[in-house]
Amino acid sequence: MHHSQINTQNVVSTLDSLNEQMNEIIRQVTTLSIDNENIDFLVLKLQEFVGQRQLLLEALVADEQFVDRDYLQLQFSLTQACTEKANVFLLDRQALLHAGSNSQRHINVYKSIDANR
Repeated sequence: MHHSQINTQNVVSTLDSLNEQMNEIIRQVTTLSIDNENIDFLVLKLQEFVGQRQLLLEALVADEQFVDRDYLQLQFSLTQACTEKANVFLLDRQALLHAGSNSQRHINVYKSIDANR
């Protein structure tokens, strides 16, 4: 039983660390410009952390010894907050990409008009 307790403490510690790292990545990607080359790397890292976090949360939920409902509720709230921030970021990026593709279309139309003169 004691081994399970140590394992649970490791899981909680790792989760807390992942939460901090994920918040830092989200902070970074929301402040960088769309054409910053680090964004792709940061988003991949965030996906990796989300996957690790999910496995750790599943392990905690499955552990009958772990009965700290407040901690699990906190993790659920953090998940919701992270999802909301990620969705805002995603919508911003999609809008910028859409605006960029519209601009490119306009440029192509002008090039076509110019070529037909």
